[in-house]
Amino acid sequence: MNIKEHTFLVSCAVLLGLVGLKTPAQPVFSLILVLYFPGVFITSVMKKELDVVEVLFLPFLFGISFWIVFSYFVSEANILHWAVIVVISLFSSICADRQHIKVTYTWHELPFLLVCCLFVVSYSYPWSQFYGWVPPGDDMKYHVTHIENIATSNSLPEDYGRLYPEVDILTYPLGYHTITALASMFSTTSLPSIVSSTLFILFLSCFSFYFLGKTLFNKKTGVYSVFSLSFLSLFFHRLLYTSTYPNVLAICLQVFALSLLFKTVQNNFDKKMIVLTGLAFAASGETHSYIFLLNILFLSFLFGFFIFLRDFSRVKILLCTGVGFLLLMIPYILRLRFEPPSTIEIWTYTVWYTEDSIRSLSDLIRNISILSPLLLFFGILGGITLKRNQVTELVLWILAILLIPFLSFLQIQYPGWYSISPNRIFLYLFAPLCILSGKFFSDLEQTLSRKKFLSFIVITVLFSSGMHHVNLFNSFLPDPVSEVQMNPDDHFIMQWLIDHTDEDTIILNTGPTVDCSSWIPIICKRRVVFPSFSGHRGDKCIEKVGAHKKRVDLWIVAYVPDSHLALQILKRYSIEYIYIPAWKKRWFLDLYPEKLVESPLYQLVVKKGNAYLFKVNYDEEPETTYFTVMSKKGITMKGDQLFTLSVSPVLSADVQGTFFLEVQYTDSTYGQIDIKENSNYLGTILKYKTGEEKSMIYPLSELKAFDLLFYPEFDFHLEELNILFGLEDAIKISEHIGLKGKWAELQLKELKKITVPSEDTGLRIYLFNVCKGELIIRYEDTGYGNVDINVSDALGKWHAMAVIYRENSGEIKEVRIPIDREYSVFVLGVYVHGDHFTIAELQYTKV
Repeated sequence: MNIKEHTFLVSCAVLLGLVGLKTPAQPVFSLILVLYFPGVFITSVMKKELDVVEVLFLPFLFGISFWIVFSYFVSEANILHWAVIVVISLFSSICADRQHIKVTYTWHELPFLLVCCLFVVSYSYPWSQFYGWVPPGDDMKYHVTHIENIATSNSLPEDYGRLYPEVDILTYPLGYHTITALASMFSTTSLPSIVSSTLFILFLSCFSFYFLGKTLFNKKTGVYSVFSLSFLSLFFHRLLYTSTYPNVLAICLQVFALSLLFKTVQNNFDKKMIVLTGLAFAASGETHSYIFLLNILFLSFLFGFFIFLRDFSRVKILLCTGVGFLLLMIPYILRLRFEPPSTIEIWTYTVWYTEDSIRSLSDLIRNISILSPLLLFFGILGGITLKRNQVTELVLWILAILLIPFLSFLQIQYPGWYSISPNRIFLYLFAPLCILSGKFFSDLEQTLSRKKFLSFIVITVLFSSGMHHVNLFNSFLPDPVSEVQMNPDDHFIMQWLIDHTDEDTIILNTGPTVDCSSWIPIICKRRVVFPSFSGHRGDKCIEKVGAHKKRVDLWIVAYVPDSHLALQILKRYSIEYIYIPAWKKRWFLDLYPEKLVESPLYQLVVKKGNAYLFKVNYDEEPETTYFTVMSKKGITMKGDQLFTLSVSPVLSADVQGTFFLEVQYTDSTYGQIDIKENSNYLGTILKYKTGEEKSMIYPLSELKAFDLLFYPEFDFHLEELNILFGLEDAIKISEHIGLKGKWAELQLKELKKITVPSEDTGLRIYLFNVCKGELIIRYEDTGYGNVDINVSDALGKWHAMAVIYRENSGEIKEVRIPIDREYSVFVLGVYVHGDHFTIAELQYTKV
């Protein structure tokens, strides 16, 4: 039956009206307007007779492919504008009307396909954690910025935007970003519009598995391939639950491209099909780099296989398809930068590559559990039933996927090995397994009676629903990566930042991933120290963002926030606010709000639940004063050998305060050094060979003898190691003398005087790192009343060391307090009778 004249043009006009109404469904209407009409015209070029599923959904896949490739070609012209979209859609609808498309109304499989797609939508978002359409996981923190940049600049961005100008190249494929940005151009770009558009795209993408199963085998296999994808694939669920949407779209476009390729090689040389196949392959490669790599591997394998068979007609088809695929990807390829990675990148990538490699049977089993054992089982059964002429394409597809995981098993390095995650590529096996599983179900339907087959399907659906929705058989291990991080407390803080801070404000957050604070650049449009892409494998993000170096420096805020060193580091990075989110589930920079509240360096400006926002007070001084009680220089430690340093401080009675460990070193090598105090973990020194001189301070828990244990990976040289004593509410007179209590310090020209209030029992003189010698107190003999200089015993009883008898003579006098032995910390109590007491000078001398 022919589609009536002007049907597509009228439909396009109606959609334009619906888009203009600004309804909640506007993002979906916008997507249909953007994708369907160019897609239906391209579909009509391929074939004039379509069934219901093809006329409804094939245009969307072609539309996605067209806009991705087209956007890359015209990006430099800055014409990705809503007006251009309208013109192209109207023009395409007119052209499609002139193609006189015929539709055969066979749609028996459509309801079942829609049910499968709706089931995907049911687990595509953790609905029980729904909060303002904020997507789960961390991936969209990276992608939303690029989507917004496309929508506002009308072109594909080449850098990371205003907030992070230091990352001046952007090579990540922007296919997904382009589609969602185009749909957002008819309204304001927001998380709700982006996520709702994405869910609709994913709904459509499921049909690519139908078209591939149908092309390779038959309609039944296509239908059950979608069923296998929806109900059996756990990895597909995981991709959605972690909002890795570009990955999902790229896989579905690759599957669609394969359906076109297999149809092309089955026919004679068809130029239109070759071009359209190249278009689909290019779109998938411009959506995710792993898919780009797999496309090249698979086409190379298939090309080599046809040469081996001397099937030169297919070699010609495949060669033209591959050339077309690469030609259409030229704009994307020109954006790539093939710079050698820096040393820190190689070091980091090597660690990641090792962790992501499949090196043992346990690694393989773990990845199969993520993939889905049930899908693997049905896929293997489907593969067993394949005929010889049906094996080639699927086997080569599987081999292309397994090549890189196999190389990782052998630990063989190849160009760019460091930028690839072998286990992620292994999990792409779910796609061919869905087709093979679909083949198994199709064959099983022909073998069993209708009643038995329906019973089997119902049981499978029940088990699968349990796995996806109630975690039957522990199908999904608890993983915070798949949770929605936004919550009312953190959203309140972010709204405060929007309302009360400037756009150039820099905020110290607590981590780039599995941490709600890294949503700030997206929600608030403010810069954070640790953005979500701090560890992105590309665009030299690791080196240019420098999160590894900043983390090492900013640990001082976690360990000793009330210090000049912490203030110095915060000032180095121009940090104005410190944000501790309510939702964070991975240790990166573990800040404690209680420590910040106690320090005058930080002002709590807003708190909501467990979310805190502090403003850094650069005009204030730390409340804690530090004195050195022990120092060692030039300590060399051997790699993989325990180094122990015993510390036995000698303390008098009435000592109140905390010991700290200060280490100073040159960051000249790679590796890490774990430090313990006795058996308690203290901290880790991370070295990245920056060549910089570093300092770090760690609080200690003991006020008695303790051992410091160092576990260096490699040879490590400490320039200096100091044991410090932290004294709160103190005045530092010298390196050896500190005053604790409510002493009054007066600066008169070059003369510094200290006024000692009378009748105050809390006044203490602290002496640090002293041996046999004297404390000399020079004072003004003014006023009347004795001054007692006391020392406490272990029972807390005070004994007089000296008594000053004042005569109000106005002269400068002195008293000498003998120190009879070595002390790390020695405390004297001072009590003034009568009038206030004025000290002109305090001095410690050795005898």
